[in-house]
Amino acid sequence: MNIKPPTGYTSVSPLLKNHRVVLPSGDKAPPFARNIHALPVSFSEIAPASRDYPVAFSSGDGGKTFTLTAILGLQQNQNMFLMEDGYWDRRVYLPAYVRRFPFCMARVTRDGELQSERVVCVEDSAITSEGDELFDTQGEPLPVWSQIQDFVTEYERDLMHAEEFCKLLAGFDLLEPISVTAELGEFKMELAGLHRVNREAVAELPEDALRELLKDEAMEAIFVHLWSMANFQRMLNRRSIITPPIDADTGARPN
Repeated sequence: MNIKPPTGYTSVSPLLKNHRVVLPSGDKAPPFARNIHALPVSFSEIAPASRDYPVAFSSGDGGKTFTLTAILGLQQNQNMFLMEDGYWDRRVYLPAYVRRFPFCMARVTRDGELQSERVVCVEDSAITSEGDELFDTQGEPLPVWSQIQDFVTEYERDLMHAEEFCKLLAGFDLLEPISVTAELGEFKMELAGLHRVNREAVAELPEDALRELLKDEAMEAIFVHLWSMANFQRMLNRRSIITPPIDADTGARPN
């Protein structure tokens, strides 16, 4: 059995009832948050995330598949929303991807075949003898785990909804690549692999396609996404007034 950890996780294992897990403290960001410039968002997060971040469509395979993504920085490995105290900026929306850590749901590969079912996993580094118990001595879930499990499974379901949304837009050939570049003094911003919805392509769709987009709030999500593109300028302004956090490993501030 092989499990590929999600982005930001080092290695994960299926959660067992005898595991004791170090749970996060408030909005304290997980280790991976310091050096990440984008995170997946689920379908229901499009609206709240769009208030603070550009919500775009990223592709790592040349446009064959897409992921709904919140952009956190204007350069690779730059998170402009992580404060010097290690907490996420309390004035903005905290993505569920961050809130679910150290838990996740992952697909398992058996005998070289990717299985359809997903299993609840936990970051290996969070499993320690000093961690919190999640199950009682009879193996029944404690209240703390019941709440976490509901959140993790619902978030995974909503991520799958986001996947279907991306497939729908790609199937109608509505996504176009965008080049995100800007200069602010000596700072140069350049992000690649991003896409957005083409407004003109939406307007030219036949009526049956438009009716399909109107179902399940897809059309509303399209326009919220397009509105969020203005946040690239807000992030550029943010960089001019907020000093990036010091890198924990090098002691230096990112450029």
